[in-house]
Amino acid sequence: MSDKQVFKYQYKLLKWLENKTIIIHFVRGSAGNLIHRVLGSHDSIYWSYEINNSYETENNSIKWPKKGYIETYIDQGCTCHTGYSFIEEPHENKIYYRMCRNAEILKAMKQDKTFVLQTHLDIRPLNKNIKVLRIVGDVNKLKRNHLYKTHTPKQFYKPTIEDNTYNLNINNLVDKSYDIFEKEYLTLCSYLNLIPNTKSVRKFILVWRSKQDFGNKINV
Repeated sequence: MSDKQVFKYQYKLLKWLENKTIIIHFVRGSAGNLIHRVLGSHDSIYWSYEINNSYETENNSIKWPKKGYIETYIDQGCTCHTGYSFIEEPHENKIYYRMCRNAEILKAMKQDKTFVLQTHLDIRPLNKNIKVLRIVGDVNKLKRNHLYKTHTPKQFYKPTIEDNTYNLNINNLVDKSYDIFEKEYLTLCSYLNLIPNTKSVRKFILVWRSKQDFGNKINV
């Protein structure tokens, strides 16, 4: 598939989902999938077993399964990748993946829920009416050293002032301090008009933090 064909599909996809989706724009390693799971724990956001991407039957987006999540390159059980949510990039040719994603989108529409898409690319110029969560922060503070064996770490995005773009500080959301976490999380919920799920989200983030610490130790 040519770059032109992919861009055309991306444009149609975003036009189709205008006012019905949230895009998570993030650098690899900045916990975009964690944010997807946090969003998925709210009733107005679509979630399913397929998106949960677990080795075992588990539909709760913020309950870490005993066997972990399905991973392609990382086997330490430190990441929580979701399924059928990425917008494909020009170098990819994932027709089957696209079909599965579209099927999930249709289910979300039938349930009148918001579908979450993820991307490493700045596709905002394709549709400026869709809400974008831009994950910002400091790669060094996040301390996910176990990931660096599979990809070269990049500096996370810096905040930007754009219409319909929310700068989510990942360092604050996963901070050890409850107060710092709570402020970042509640501000996010307010922006997206979500009913806070503070206790459960905090519990999952703490589990996620412990997984990062474990991954870093075994890769020393």
